Amino acid sequence: MNLHLMNLMLNAGILLLLGLLAGKLVNKAKFPAVTGYLLIGILIGPSFLNLLTHSMLNAAVWLSHGALGLIAFTIGSQFTAATIRRLGKGVLLIAFLEAFGAAVVVTGAMLALGQPFPNALLFGAIASATAPAATIMVLRECRAKGPLTETLLAVVAIDDPICVINFAIASGIATMLLFGRANSLPAMILRPLLEILAAVGLGAVLGFGVCYIGDRLERRPELLTFTLGAILVGTGLALQFNLSPLLVNMVIGAAVGNLAKRSAAIFEAITNMDTPIYVAFFTLSGAGLHIELLCSVGVIGLVYVFGRVAGKMAGAFLGASLTKSPPAVRKYLGLGLVPQAGVALGLSLLAKQILGRLGAVISTTIVATTVIYELLGPVCAKIAVKLSGEMGDAKTEGPGLTM
Repeated sequence: MNLHLMNLMLNAGILLLLGLLAGKLVNKAKFPAVTGYLLIGILIGPSFLNLLTHSMLNAAVWLSHGALGLIAFTIGSQFTAATIRRLGKGVLLIAFLEAFGAAVVVTGAMLALGQPFPNALLFGAIASATAPAATIMVLRECRAKGPLTETLLAVVAIDDPICVINFAIASGIATMLLFGRANSLPAMILRPLLEILAAVGLGAVLGFGVCYIGDRLERRPELLTFTLGAILVGTGLALQFNLSPLLVNMVIGAAVGNLAKRSAAIFEAITNMDTPIYVAFFTLSGAGLHIELLCSVGVIGLVYVFGRVAGKMAGAFLGASLTKSPPAVRKYLGLGLVPQAGVALGLSLLAKQILGRLGAVISTTIVATTVIYELLGPVCAKIAVKLSGEMGDAKTEGPGLTM
């Protein structure tokens, strides 16, 4: 057998076994299993033991995209007509205010630190992003049910498109201030809007296909294979055409949840096989975190972390209060919005491209603070669920559980 292939197989086995054991171990200490996956990933990754090297992480990037596609599909399943009627239009206001709150607080804080206005503006725009993966896994692990859980699922789904539009506006203003390109703002706003519409259209087409063919597949293995194939195709096409894989798969999930006669069987089939994928995904995510950058962010990094969390919590509280949401939503929704990863990382690289050397501080800060957010985020989400009283009655067993 090829030595390289054998090493890949060995490391894949180590990844799954150590990830699962770490999740069980931190469960004993009342922490979410996701935290264990991330911690063991950090330990065996390039930052420490280097059992998972940078080349191995690059080779496994397809797994990360596939796992995020599954997570997005699960989020989309919550967007049924019944859920939307129950939550009402208020969830849009909540999502806008929590994103806007983070942007305003972080922008103001960065200006107070003496950052140039274009930098502060882009820092604020990126602060509005939330990573749904860790929060969703905690909700599933806790078997959470209730108004906080439903609102949190809806808000994290809407959050990224809001962030992309926010960044487009901020980057257009920053470009005009720095380079005097008066026509750049409309173009930079229009492009992400068109990309969002294209992602929705692609997801709708694939979602209708899953509904039509899925309702005609009687055997569960066939149903699982076809649905998983559609998710991977949606993810691959999104990456090919520079669309959002998260948005594409959310729309597929929403279409199945609303239109498929056998929607329950489809979601159950996916849930029954996703645990190994999620264990591998979060362990790989931990291995990819840049621990070595934590010492380099200093005051700017700390201000970004606390400013973003404060803005998210204040905006979520204001939105939930204005929409007369239940007390649990008003008090604890902000805690579930702490994680930040993929979208923020991508936008930080765009900020660096837009601002050049001036934007390097943004990229370094976002990459470094992702470590903090990804480790603390799941803990904050579990605290929110526990304080809200929405913890499920069933014994916690891991992320493969249905909600």
